[in-house]
Amino acid sequence: MLNPPSETIEQKKLVQWLKLKKLFYFSVPNGSVLKGNPLQRAKQMARLKSEGLIVGTSDIFVMLPNKLLSIELKRSRKTLKSGKLSISHTKTSDEQKKFLERIHELDYAIGSVCYGCAESIKFIESELSNI
Repeated sequence: MLNPPSETIEQKKLVQWLKLKKLFYFSVPNGSVLKGNPLQRAKQMARLKSEGLIVGTSDIFVMLPNKLLSIELKRSRKTLKSGKLSISHTKTSDEQKKFLERIHELDYAIGSVCYGCAESIKFIESELSNI
């Protein structure tokens, strides 16, 4: 089985593509590591939440004319020796699912869980073609 690139590498490749296409986007640093002992980390998390942090927020947002795309990026699926894609074991958390449900309630937004840069690009291009 070939291991796919990490989620970080996939996101960096997606950001390069977004820059190349001159699309307006931003990322949310959900994977930031808090420093210190458990009490210090809890205080930092409480401060971040008081400033608007929502656990489960998608990784990348792309602003298109009259539409907001929310992408929960996961690492791409593994390729088996047979050449077929495996079922990804990268799970979407309950908080991430709830966040995407809220996105789908908005008339101007659409969200998706995308496995890798290539799948994210297909999602964005599909939405661009619908404008």
